[in-house]
Amino acid sequence: MSQEQVDSAAELTERDLAMIVKSPDDQAGKTVVIYANITQFDAATGDCIFRANVSHQRMENSWEYDENAIFTGEGGRAGCAALKEFVDEDQVRITATSLGSISYDTQIGGNTTVPAFRVEKIEALTP
Repeated sequence: MSQEQVDSAAELTERDLAMIVKSPDDQAGKTVVIYANITQFDAATGDCIFRANVSHQRMENSWEYDENAIFTGEGGRAGCAALKEFVDEDQVRITATSLGSISYDTQIGGNTTVPAFRVEKIEALTP
């Protein structure tokens, strides 16, 4: 991934995000700008993976980010080191490459499938 590709990543529309959520595997390889509220970034996820609720635009309130997704810094232009300062409840703007879908076990014993992204660039959104 070149810096030019990262810098020219497209902002998502509401429909674009809906298509990624609906069929993540069909959207694999696309680099996009996505907004997120980090919901889990702890010992269970490790230092390089986090779970977040996402939106196509910056939302005023954290509960307005309503689509679940998984992000990894591994292999991304930013790398895992870029994630070091982020924690739960941080709102961020991410340039990310879609990796398709990922399935994981939930804490209540179920299983869910969500879009997965590789972080190319991440920045905190100030309150």
